[in-house]
Amino acid sequence: MLSWGVATTSVELVPGVRDAFGYYFEDASAQLADPRGTVVIDDGRRFLNRTRERYDVIVVDPPPPVEAAGSSLLYSREFHEAVRAHLNPGGIFQTWFPGGEPRIAAALARAVVDVFPHVRAFRSIEGWGVHFLASAEPIDSLSAGQILARLPPRAGADLSEWSGARTAADMERVIASELPVEALMTDRRSVVITDDRPYNEYFLLRRAADP
Repeated sequence: MLSWGVATTSVELVPGVRDAFGYYFEDASAQLADPRGTVVIDDGRRFLNRTRERYDVIVVDPPPPVEAAGSSLLYSREFHEAVRAHLNPGGIFQTWFPGGEPRIAAALARAVVDVFPHVRAFRSIEGWGVHFLASAEPIDSLSAGQILARLPPRAGADLSEWSGARTAADMERVIASELPVEALMTDRRSVVITDDRPYNEYFLLRRAADP
C-alpha cells in the first residue's frame, strides 16, 4: 500500500507479527519509518468501530483456516456493514475466502452481497481461494494493460518482486478467472455468516449429516 505513496493504516492483532517484519523483509525498517504508514496493534473490527476515519480502500486478510474460532467476526454481514460505513464514496473493500467447503464460500458471498450492491469475485493466482472486491459504486472493468499502466513505478516494482517477468501474464490470468458472484451462492438466504450465526465456525454436525 505504501508503494502507492498513500497514507496507510495497518491494523494487526498480534504484536509479534509486527516485530517479526524485519526477519522476512530487508526493507522492513524503512517501511515502518515511513511517515505515511501507521501500524496499530488492535483487533481490526474493534478499530473500525472506534475510528471516525474513512478510507478509499480497506483490505482484509483473514487468517486461514476459514473455520477458525472467532474468524466469523471478519466474515459476518455486520462486519461488512462496519466496513461500508468507513469507505469513502467510490471506495473498494477487498476480502478473500482461502478455500474449503463450498457452503462456507456461499455464506461469505451472501454476507458481502447483502451489504454491497456491487461485488466481483476472482480466483487467486494459485487457483485456490476467491478474492472479493466490493463497493457501493460500480467497479470499473479494466484490462491487465490498463491496470499496469496505472501503477506508480514503485508499486509496479513491488508487484514484479512477486511475479517477475510474468506480471502482465499473471494479471491477465486473474482477470480471466472472474466468477459470477451469484454462482458462489445458494438460493437459501439463510446460508450467510452473521454475528449471531457464525456459519463457518459451526460445521461439524453439518458435515457429519451431509458429508
